[in-house]
Amino acid sequence: MKLLSSLNIFQRGLETHLFKKFLRNFIFCITICVLIVFLAEFVELLRRTSENPNITSIFYVIYLALLKITESIAFIIPIGFFVTTMWTCRSFNKHREMVIIQNTGLHSFRILYPFIFFTILFCAIYFVILNPMFSHATNSYQKIEQEVFRGKLSKTSISKSGIWLRQGSENNKIVIRSANFIPEKSLFKDATFFIFTKKNTFTERIDVESARLEENFWILKKATINKPNKKVIKIDEYTLKTNLSIKKIEDSFLDPQSLSIWKIPSFIELLKESGFSATKHQIYLYKTIFLPLYLIGLILIAGSFTIKFTKTNAKKYFLILMGAVTGFLIHVLSETIYSLGIANKLPFWNVLVASIAPSFITILIGGFLVIHFERTN
Repeated sequence: MKLLSSLNIFQRGLETHLFKKFLRNFIFCITICVLIVFLAEFVELLRRTSENPNITSIFYVIYLALLKITESIAFIIPIGFFVTTMWTCRSFNKHREMVIIQNTGLHSFRILYPFIFFTILFCAIYFVILNPMFSHATNSYQKIEQEVFRGKLSKTSISKSGIWLRQGSENNKIVIRSANFIPEKSLFKDATFFIFTKKNTFTERIDVESARLEENFWILKKATINKPNKKVIKIDEYTLKTNLSIKKIEDSFLDPQSLSIWKIPSFIELLKESGFSATKHQIYLYKTIFLPLYLIGLILIAGSFTIKFTKTNAKKYFLILMGAVTGFLIHVLSETIYSLGIANKLPFWNVLVASIAPSFITILIGGFLVIHFERTN
């Protein structure tokens, strides 16, 4: 805290006091939220692992629960900032400290400035340190979940070497590599099918000029079939049974939450080059980049309802309730816009509107409410 004073970030000792109070409350609030989520995930994992004879250690279940809570961080952080702001402002009002603070000449925006500064500082740490850590943990958990609970690895991966798919049936397993994908025709170009038995014994390789995915079948064009110790066979058209679909393939790509925001741009380029939709990853990237604006908006909304001193308990609790309802409605609106964007249902500029609009809407509503309560009180 001495560093903050030496940098002259806060012009008054009062602002430093507000910053320290907010920091303590935020740490406590986030800790409580994480513990609640951890307990919920731990109980659920205990239930799931009780059916798995390969998992007997309680410490391994704790480890899995710790990995899994990182999936909920994006949900916990906004709640933490919103609740902390309401709690901090209300605690200053409890003994009329806020009245004294406002009598010093500080308007509401200036009082909330230390909270906003902390938000910017937190987001900088989140982008540089926390997000890569949490995304790595999420990725690790998803791999363990697929292998341990579902008994299989991801069916799809994408890299500079091409698109890799996996499909299985009662009779065999097939690994597919394709150089490119044309979504309009559900067509995979320059594909190779490696076919194995259930015991991983190689049986044949099929090289094709193109492979079109239809319902329950691959339609292979200009296929070259190679089998061990047999002559090479060339066929103009060949069919293979499959349980894959375009939707299953796109859903099996890495979730945006399992990638660091520093790695998402290159993954988006890979998706585009391969012909797959990158909408979900683009929206997640921009949404994360604009997280500071969204959090600042939540601080303004929470502060506007609790920063002013109220003479009666009825009005105090009414304002707290209205603040909580407003925060909930903002969250619902943001998630609705986000979901519509992923589904490509927004009328224009789908990616930008879905990722940026919630942040700007929140900060505009927050600014309006602060000014409104400043004038009415």
